[in-house]
Amino acid sequence: MKWPILSIPVQQPLTVQYMEREPSVVETFYEYHPDLDWEKRADWVERSGQLRVNRTRLADVLTRYNERFNNSQAVRDSIERLKDERSLVVVGGQQGGLFTGPLLVLYKAISIIRMAQEAEIKLARPVVPVFWIAGEDHDFDEVDHTYVVTSDPAVQRIRMEKPGDRRAPVSHVKLDAAAWESVLTELESSLPKTEFTPGLLEHLRESVATCATLSDSFAATMGRLFGEYGLVLIDSADDGLRELEAPMFEAILQHNDRLEKAYDTSEQQLASYGYSPQAIRSEHSANVFLVRDGERHLLHKENGQFVNHRQGISCTMEQMLDIARNSPQELSNNVLTRPLMQDYLFPVLATVLGPGEIAYWAQTKQAFRELGMRMPIIWPRMGFTCIEGTLNKLLDKYELSVEDVVYHYEARRASWLQAQDALHLDERFETLRAEVDTRYTELLEDLVASLPALGKLGATNHNKVLEQIDFLHHRAKDAMAKQHESGLRQWERLHVSLHPLGKPQERVLNMLGYACRYGENWFAMLMEAPVVWRGEHRIALLS
Repeated sequence: MKWPILSIPVQQPLTVQYMEREPSVVETFYEYHPDLDWEKRADWVERSGQLRVNRTRLADVLTRYNERFNNSQAVRDSIERLKDERSLVVVGGQQGGLFTGPLLVLYKAISIIRMAQEAEIKLARPVVPVFWIAGEDHDFDEVDHTYVVTSDPAVQRIRMEKPGDRRAPVSHVKLDAAAWESVLTELESSLPKTEFTPGLLEHLRESVATCATLSDSFAATMGRLFGEYGLVLIDSADDGLRELEAPMFEAILQHNDRLEKAYDTSEQQLASYGYSPQAIRSEHSANVFLVRDGERHLLHKENGQFVNHRQGISCTMEQMLDIARNSPQELSNNVLTRPLMQDYLFPVLATVLGPGEIAYWAQTKQAFRELGMRMPIIWPRMGFTCIEGTLNKLLDKYELSVEDVVYHYEARRASWLQAQDALHLDERFETLRAEVDTRYTELLEDLVASLPALGKLGATNHNKVLEQIDFLHHRAKDAMAKQHESGLRQWERLHVSLHPLGKPQERVLNMLGYACRYGENWFAMLMEAPVVWRGEHRIALLS
């Protein structure tokens, strides 16, 4: 099968340079070359086991979590393999979005699995795929919705109402049965009615019946989709995981000033190369959150204290270390300390990241080194734009490429519609308007010269005549468009399917539309796609 490349611009200049393997970028801001240093990283991980948590304790936590949501034999085997001191991990993560969120989440999971498989073959040692659910984040509005294409065609937003407005970690926000039923009812009315739809909705209802949070529902669905491939799941807000994290929280707190200087150093290096930091730090941020009364609050350092003035929080170093040792569930990482924590927990060969993540990880190299660690290899996740058979036929019918729809849609649509105009409306109305405008202008010049009092009335009348010509022009075009309504609907279906909301498909649409048409394992063909290592975005023809 062919996998044509679709050029999707990356917004982060640093990430572009990394994907292109620019030596100065790879060497300055990252620790390992993504193509050349697999053995080097594997050897370092094996030699630095004392820097990480005990593998058996980690396996116990992973077992308890995955028994709840992802209890397949392949996953149990993956966790067992983690106990092998030579085993490595390929890890990546995302917040747990509603019904898994946008397609890119699935593509990240696919990338993690396939890259782990390739690494295991090349390195001749166990490599386990792990998906990290960022359930400790409190940005509920980033995960409370998803999008599907309706029969209209239109892009429909399905949204879960958040109970209250507390800054609680997403994994701590409890959702009741009525809230789930509301979004499921809306989803059901928006999805295509196929032989697969009833079973799919039944699966969703079964999973939410036993899931109290978005993160739990996400884990249950991801387990059902990817458990057979041995993908291990873990929620960053899991209490068992927090117990393991206690020593690293201590280290982050004890070395906090030096870590701040390390982040400063990396950001100064970025600036010297003309790059802006992707993750914005406030001055004297501790890069750690404290969870109080169920809410997550960022801490800053002031006069030897860890503070959040808005919440009236002020803790000494001794108090913070006591929390880390005895109540680590009250602490939470931010985007710049999470990479350190991830590397403390897992023997990470490589982490799979999206474009924005690759950019902000560049701010962490010196922080890793400050704690005696090394940033792992970074592999850009794979990306896809999926084209169903019916859409492919429409592309052929209208002689369009995917690039035409993504980048030149309005122009190509207007050109097609104009070609349907046997009356040549635009040309004839433009000629008429120009002629009337010229004749009126000549007449008014003569009138004003002889009868100045008519100047204002003449100008008003002139504009009204032109407005009436424009009005008839627009009405004629509307009538013609209505005559070609079926064709225009087909154009719109191409647009909302391939470039919904003016964005890459993978960043907007949910996988459920494809699951309804092709079954829940619709992505199996993507699992067979050759692995690419530079973030190439490919076109996938579904059939």
